[in-house]
Amino acid sequence: MKNNLILIVICFCFNEIANADSDDVRISTIVDNCKSCHSEKYEGNQYIKSLKELKKIQFIEKMNNYKTSKQNTVMKRITSVLSKKDILDIADYIYEKN
Repeated sequence: MKNNLILIVICFCFNEIANADSDDVRISTIVDNCKSCHSEKYEGNQYIKSLKELKKIQFIEKMNNYKTSKQNTVMKRITSVLSKKDILDIADYIYEKN
């Protein structure tokens, strides 16, 4: 019985670690896609605004507004598949890791 309990604990811990790693990979993949329009350093261009000009909280608000928007825009289509946690994780990645 004790061995079974140890095995369950090890499996649970391994699963949690694996899930954390996959979330990091998933978020970094999403952010890499952001770079295709907002540029490698998120500076934007003459048509698309720079993400660097926004504070982290402004970014989160804008992403949530795009998500709930009724307009048919690229950002609406992108954010429609993101959860609120995804948006927070993306903000953390962009504003804390760069």
